[in-house]
Amino acid sequence: MPAAVDEQTAKARIVLLFPLPPKELSPNARLHYQAKAKAAKRYRWEVFAASLKHCGASPIARILLGGPPYRLTETYRIAGKRKRDVRNLFAAFKAGEDGLVDAGILPGDDDSVLTHGAPKIERVALKKDECVVVEIEEIA
Repeated sequence: MPAAVDEQTAKARIVLLFPLPPKELSPNARLHYQAKAKAAKRYRWEVFAASLKHCGASPIARILLGGPPYRLTETYRIAGKRKRDVRNLFAAFKAGEDGLVDAGILPGDDDSVLTHGAPKIERVALKKDECVVVEIEEIA
């Protein structure tokens, strides 16, 4: 698990990588609510499992970060030149955010615990390099 302390602000942060959310979780997806719920459950579990792999079974990230509030910033690494709506990607990652809470990385996702940085899109050369880079940092 990459973790660092910013020397200028003395705030801790961690960076985690997850697969991109499935297209079924896009707000523009037109599917039956049960199919969308199934995709959300699957992605939530995927992020939960990857979080435990990165951080171990204990809530080590919370220990590293200290206490809330936190800022969560997502960078979507996407291959190709097709234009993407960053807000749709942001909304699709909500199930992933819930997986972070399930794994104990975050104590919750309400406004008393979490704020969001501006989501960004970075272009990568290869499809295999696509992912969501999640940065969680302690804020004052």
